[in-house]
Amino acid sequence: MKNYFLLCLCSITLFANAQKKIKYETVFFEDKIFDSPTIKINLTGALSEFDVIKTKLKVSNFGDKTIVIKPEECYFTTHQGNIFSRDKWIIVPPRENESKVIDIKADNIKTDSTTLHLNGMYICNQQTVFEAPAMPLPPEKEVKIGNFRLEFDGWDRDGKEIMIRYKVRYAGDKIGMCIPSKVTLKSPEGGEYKNKKEKDKLHIFKKNEDIIVGFLYVSDSKKDNTLHWNDAFSESVPEKTDNITIELKMDLIKTKDKN
Repeated sequence: MKNYFLLCLCSITLFANAQKKIKYETVFFEDKIFDSPTIKINLTGALSEFDVIKTKLKVSNFGDKTIVIKPEECYFTTHQGNIFSRDKWIIVPPRENESKVIDIKADNIKTDSTTLHLNGMYICNQQTVFEAPAMPLPPEKEVKIGNFRLEFDGWDRDGKEIMIRYKVRYAGDKIGMCIPSKVTLKSPEGGEYKNKKEKDKLHIFKKNEDIIVGFLYVSDSKKDNTLHWNDAFSESVPEKTDNITIELKMDLIKTKDKN
């Protein structure tokens, strides 16, 4: 019995020592950068308090494929165990940047060091392109293109300018993509006009997300114009890629200064 109590006492002592008492109300971590040829992740403003650990991620996509980060598969290490985030997906189109705060919440998780495991890293390698027949003007009230639903939001003609707006909703369960610049206007005379409203823009959709998309054309023809969708709508299945691990340690100078 004596040995049992000694064992319990040792266990309690070790547990107490493992949880170092931190005198600061808020612990601020050093900024960190993960850099590779295809992706760069800047971690800034990271901090730890009694019931939260969080950091701001700025993700730069240098590649030609969309990157998806699923926070529900990402976690911070704590003395309470690994705690996963509940934030929404981070979707980064090719050659663009996205910033988002990722956090975890639980009681008694303040720490002076933690490791962020970004295990929810995905890339959209293959696309399924949706085809649709050309649409004569005036625009239809509703258009279905694969897993996309287009709801008419307005149109106008001012001289040679033709303006069209649709609320585009993605109803699939993958990642939807829309490139408005691919949609062209054709006249009966054979003229083809490019969309001047959203040049080089790529819209990314999660399930049931909707975005107002604009189209603007300058056409000499006053009748019988048709809108050609030209493979502007597609979807892709995110494929798992390598995990990323980033260690965070207390920035003592910043922590002392802000407490």
